[in-house]
Amino acid sequence: MTSFWSYFDTSAYIKLFIKEAGSDKARKKARECRVLSSAIIAVESYSALARRRREGELPEDAFQKALKEIKEGIKSVEIIAVTDEVLKRAQDITLRSPARTMDALHISSALLFQESTDIELTFITSDKKQGGAAAQAGLRVVFIE
Repeated sequence: MTSFWSYFDTSAYIKLFIKEAGSDKARKKARECRVLSSAIIAVESYSALARRRREGELPEDAFQKALKEIKEGIKSVEIIAVTDEVLKRAQDITLRSPARTMDALHISSALLFQESTDIELTFITSDKKQGGAAAQAGLRVVFIE
């Protein structure tokens, strides 16, 4: 695996397991780098799957398959804990940008990782508002539609 790091938010991460617009690009990016994300990635991914199942977008068999793959896939993701420092930075981000709570947690996690390691990473998202807020915060952003 390469030493190049990319931070995947949930909107991009879920594309690794569900075929939708941008899935091929997300999978290619994930193969090219070391993936990291916030500790909220699992609960957000499960929530996204459950919503799609409830709304009839994801049949039960596809839901179960994706859930199993996400549980297994997260084992290879470098997870950033939601610490007091992450929360404080997220609060600041919500005051300075249109970022919603979970988006701000992802952005603050990526920023703190980058600052503490001196590793410039790429923030990968499929959420335009979040991508704008991440870029405004100083992250290099790749938008996957």
